[in-house]
Amino acid sequence: MLNPPIIIIIILSLLSSLPSPSSSFNLTQFPADDPSHFYTVASSECHSLGFDTEIDTHSPVTLFVLDDAAFANAASAGYKELPVANKYFIWQCHMISGFFTTSFLTQNAKVWHSQSTVGTEIIGDNKFMLNIIVFPNGSVEVSNTVVRAIVTRNIINENPIAIYGVSEVLLP
Repeated sequence: MLNPPIIIIIILSLLSSLPSPSSSFNLTQFPADDPSHFYTVASSECHSLGFDTEIDTHSPVTLFVLDDAAFANAASAGYKELPVANKYFIWQCHMISGFFTTSFLTQNAKVWHSQSTVGTEIIGDNKFMLNIIVFPNGSVEVSNTVVRAIVTRNIINENPIAIYGVSEVLLP
């Protein structure tokens, strides 16, 4: 029989070998590693703005990441010319405090569809709310007062982080 100090050492060794959420999660890497390769601009933009370092990977969050085509459309709408602070704020308007699984988006959004984004929480203005609508065919749309985007794919869904691809930049 093992004595208590040896058991404690074994347990601590096992626990220390498990990856922590912050060490195993890299916001920039997940979109870049997506097999579709549709999120390379988002990954680069997220890193260049420092947005990836600001997210607490221990808190639940849902992020709607723009595909490369959405960035191309946004460039023509003036996104590239925005100051860094405004781009950063736009990313905050694509993030919801809370872990929203795919099933939540497709089932519960029919009833509870208006969500505060991090941008809403910071500014305190309801015009930065995010509406989530599910269509009869199962597709999901996220929108604000200006832009509508289709959720194109689930990039990652690992509690406490969910990342979904969207087709348009939700410019506030």
